[in-house]
Amino acid sequence: MIDRRELLTLGGLLGGMGAPENGAAVGTGQMSDKNVQDLVSALKAITTAITQEQSNGEILGVRKSQVDFLRANSKFPDFVDVAIDVWLSIYDWHVRMQQPLVLGRDTNGRYTMVFNFTTLVLRPDAVPTFIGIPYDNR
Repeated sequence: MIDRRELLTLGGLLGGMGAPENGAAVGTGQMSDKNVQDLVSALKAITTAITQEQSNGEILGVRKSQVDFLRANSKFPDFVDVAIDVWLSIYDWHVRMQQPLVLGRDTNGRYTMVFNFTTLVLRPDAVPTFIGIPYDNR
């Protein structure tokens, strides 16, 4: 998603393109080189913002683990143990993408979070980037 501030900045930039410079008439169809460069840099900033929103680097490890399990068992895993850095990255992904968070605790008191049909179990005792082997409830 594009920040409201970026959208308003672009609107102001585009709206200001027709502003007269040195008494020039409005709507002559000519833009100065500075205005063109400002427009190009604003469009590049929007492209960068959109690209960053679509980049899901923090969830790729968990997704790869889920896909491997899916290929082997024809279903998504019920559980995957993850460490704190992975947990917080996926939490931040939910917030950034405005996805609903389903948080809870298991019978052992460990925190859980649902992510794409799989429940992630927080393992604070593991190495910060740890992603465990997926497993079922069986």
